[in-house]
Amino acid sequence: MNPLSLKSVALAVLLGVAFGAGCNRPSPPPAALSVQEMPAALEKAFSKAKPEIKNLANQVVAAVQAQDYAKAFQAVQNLANQPGLTKNQGLVASRAALTVNDLLQAAETKGDKKAAQTLKNYRVDK
Repeated sequence: MNPLSLKSVALAVLLGVAFGAGCNRPSPPPAALSVQEMPAALEKAFSKAKPEIKNLANQVVAAVQAQDYAKAFQAVQNLANQPGLTKNQGLVASRAALTVNDLLQAAETKGDKKAAQTLKNYRVDK
């Protein structure tokens, strides 16, 4: 599966979540957060979350800031799949997942073997 296909799959999942949450309201697909706005968006969305969920959001931010996109990818996947997220938390987690996915694919393109292996594993396991 090529990187474009991975983006298509991620977008399809996000659209399914968005349409399931607001069936009668037309809403555009979520846009990726910029790397600069991600820390503040995650902090704001998860400031009142349970400690373990807030910790996952912090892990995403720390991994992105350390440019460890493979670790960020795993953390954001775990965060987005937590049960009981509010609508806003789910949206912010989905937007962060798009951002991390873009960063991971860019790292793979630049020859990052860890990023390439993470994407390969994701494609096989999904």
